Amino acid sequence: MWEEGALAELEVAAGWSVRQAAPVVWAMQRMADTGLCLGRASADGLYRYWPVPPLGVLYRLSGDDLIVVAVLDSRRVRRLP
Repeated sequence: MWEEGALAELEVAAGWSVRQAAPVVWAMQRMADTGLCLGRASADGLYRYWPVPPLGVLYRLSGDDLIVVAVLDSRRVRRLP
């Protein structure tokens, strides 16, 4: 599942480069399909961050659902929420 803001950020990233944005969708789909929970936890432990260079994905788990919260430019990420 994708939050509205994450979809908007993905759309902006695709405007820069579809070649860079498409792997974000593939990575999240693969994680959702396989049930893997990869990446490092945010400081509060509510989210996980998975890099898909040059982008990154902030997501959370809710039951069996993987919910994409944000698509970030990983070159600009200093700290996770």
